[in-house]
Amino acid sequence: MDLNVKLDGSALEKWAEVLSSRGIVNAIRRAVDKSATAARKVALKKIAADIGVSESYIKDAVGKIKRSTQGSLSASFTTVKKRIGIMRVSGASIGADGLKASTHRLGGGGSTSLNVRHAFLVKNAKGGSFVAYRTSRSHLPIKGVYAEHPATAMGQAGPVQEAWRKEANAQLAQRLPQEIQKQLLAEGLPYSAPPDTD
Repeated sequence: MDLNVKLDGSALEKWAEVLSSRGIVNAIRRAVDKSATAARKVALKKIAADIGVSESYIKDAVGKIKRSTQGSLSASFTTVKKRIGIMRVSGASIGADGLKASTHRLGGGGSTSLNVRHAFLVKNAKGGSFVAYRTSRSHLPIKGVYAEHPATAMGQAGPVQEAWRKEANAQLAQRLPQEIQKQLLAEGLPYSAPPDTD
């Protein structure tokens, strides 16, 4: 997910007049990278909450930040599909009445109240198990029941994307002036905050 936020162009122009071109680029890069890292943590928390699992369980499906470069002032991370057995989500149970579980908890939809009456537990050769149900009156085929993928949670418009963007914007608004100030000090120049245009 790319970090796309709005910057005050007039303030950047003012700083660019006094800062070295490499210095201002590096200050922006630091602000973008730090903001993206902070926003990723929020996204991870929201993805886990949407699926109904712990953050540690899906951390490997939410990639680390791909940082900005001198030629590209953007930061991004990638979420991938991860098959999560429905019994991994908190509160899931299976019994005589079948499966009762919940996923897509923040985004909504039918899976927020997932009741599969004739679901049953299948044990595989490796000692693991998964929940399944028959797709017809025959013994086979069966279909597994899984929780939402981390990539789905991040890829759909909704609470996870909204939280990521909101945090990224808030972080960048705070961090960019700080990084510019650090750069000005490093170059031995005085700092003055841009005027409040609100």
